[in-house]
Amino acid sequence: MRRVLGVLAVVLGLSLAQFSVENLKPSLAVVGGTQGLGLEASWHCLLFQPPVGEVRPALDIAYNVNGNWNGAFLFRYLYPLAEGLKAGVGLGVAVPGFQFASTSLYFRADAEYDLKAALGAPLFLGGDLGVAGGKLAGQLKVGYRF
Repeated sequence: MRRVLGVLAVVLGLSLAQFSVENLKPSLAVVGGTQGLGLEASWHCLLFQPPVGEVRPALDIAYNVNGNWNGAFLFRYLYPLAEGLKAGVGLGVAVPGFQFASTSLYFRADAEYDLKAALGAPLFLGGDLGVAGGKLAGQLKVGYRF
């Protein structure tokens, strides 16, 4: 059942998104937190914009120095707090170790600060705190948005 839920969430998200290469926003970040130090690759695109904020489906793939792989697919609502600063929440599925038998519901709150205006490069600083499969996970990240 979890495998079916995970596949349906990914298919629904990609089919609803206005999927095109121009809308796809990849990023690469160095992360550190409860799962250790590692790298995270993420892709997201704009699904729709309510009067304030934006809703984006996101796919995250992470690898840490202990050799663990993790994946997550979620829908994120991001709300602008100040220039360059966004905070939001997300709901989706987490796939620890890419073992679909252990897929679980994933809730995440996150914040992101765009450093492009300050540094002139598409860098960002972010952090998130989430719950997946009854376990708390948090991380800080510094990344580059392509």
